[in-house]
Amino acid sequence: MAHLFVTMNAFQDTAILSYPVLFAAIRKAGCDGVEIRRELLEDPASLLPAVKGMLDKAGLIPYYSCPVSLFGEDHQIIDVAPYRQEAVELGAKLIKFSLGNYREGLSDMDALAKAAARFSDAGILVTIENDQTALGGKTERLAPFFAACRSKAIPIRFTCDIGNWAYTGEDAEEAAAALKNEVVYIHVKEVVETASGYATIPIGQNGRQKWKRLLYLLPKEAAIALEFPITSDLKDYIELLKEEVFVNESV
Repeated sequence: MAHLFVTMNAFQDTAILSYPVLFAAIRKAGCDGVEIRRELLEDPASLLPAVKGMLDKAGLIPYYSCPVSLFGEDHQIIDVAPYRQEAVELGAKLIKFSLGNYREGLSDMDALAKAAARFSDAGILVTIENDQTALGGKTERLAPFFAACRSKAIPIRFTCDIGNWAYTGEDAEEAAAALKNEVVYIHVKEVVETASGYATIPIGQNGRQKWKRLLYLLPKEAAIALEFPITSDLKDYIELLKEEVFVNESV
């Protein structure tokens, strides 16, 4: 069965002082790991070693989310050394960025390969997540990037956020079909349109089933993270995933 994660932005109270109690509850609910969000830490460089200790004590696998574009305005890879060091301090097994201003044929893929290799040497898998922007959340931009990575054997894979496609006007099922072979990690949520724009809601509400249909299209071995407001007992959502997805993998 795939590893189950929960993202730290799913909780309202994310003060680092509450982490030990929260991590213990996450583990008890049946999660295998936690996605630590860089934007929720006031000083990541100083706090991540302590967070690692808390996760180790709880027996949880750390993933690391960096809300940073991998390619800058000049279409070249940014300096990722600080983020690599932070991921090492956390003991992260996976790090995720957004794509940013990658341009096929102009971006330096050799520089990207060297950067990815440095992460690999530290036991960290680099992933790109489809974000909510035209630069980082469109299949027409992501697919050529991953094709270029494959052609050069660059070890970068895909974090698929099944809700973010709504923000960029993409057909989520078509996007899943186009990029499924790159997926190693999935963010699960329901996204609905409201009078004030799109909003993320928990799975299992209002009889919505889109998240299930999308999961069936994606690799069963990919890790799955809950990324929505946890408004009920976390264990309830874990059980819903297990009952509706893992038990019915052949559906």
